[in-house]
Amino acid sequence: MEITDKEVFEIAINAEIKAKEAYEKMASLVKSDIIKDELLFLAKEEDKHRQIVEKMAEKFKESGGRPKKIEIEVMGEFKVIAEKMAEAIEKPEINLDEVYEIAMQAELVSEKLYTQLAEYAANERTRVILNMLADMEKHHFNIIKKQYEYLMQYPDVYKEELYDQLMKDINFNF
Repeated sequence: MEITDKEVFEIAINAEIKAKEAYEKMASLVKSDIIKDELLFLAKEEDKHRQIVEKMAEKFKESGGRPKKIEIEVMGEFKVIAEKMAEAIEKPEINLDEVYEIAMQAELVSEKLYTQLAEYAANERTRVILNMLADMEKHHFNIIKKQYEYLMQYPDVYKEELYDQLMKDINFNF
């Protein structure tokens, strides 16, 4: 899919906003303080990514760079995932399992997007920032994947206040 670099910035900014909203929504639904804290951490990270991409877009605009068509293979997939995420978090009865699955896909696609964008970087500094963003998205995927695995393995613990109660009631007989 061909797209202008300006459109890529706009799409990436919107995707970071949607990811932040999704993590905040997920955090509002879980009962475990530990999971809630991890999700709010991810929301803050996505907001930082948005700020970075906005600064990059502004620097591009200031440099007088003219939009050019670039080939981003993952862009179609990226748009679909962003739309799925927007739809999932707008539902009145959000399905936490579904949002976790979409969030994992979104992190992987974001990693691919930033990796592909790095190939078009005008200088080494921009390339490093884009590769760093790609690495961060991979890290976010790993966090979400581990939470999802726990959610699947211990659904009652994650969906109820049982987790925090268990943590309060733990006793050891040594």
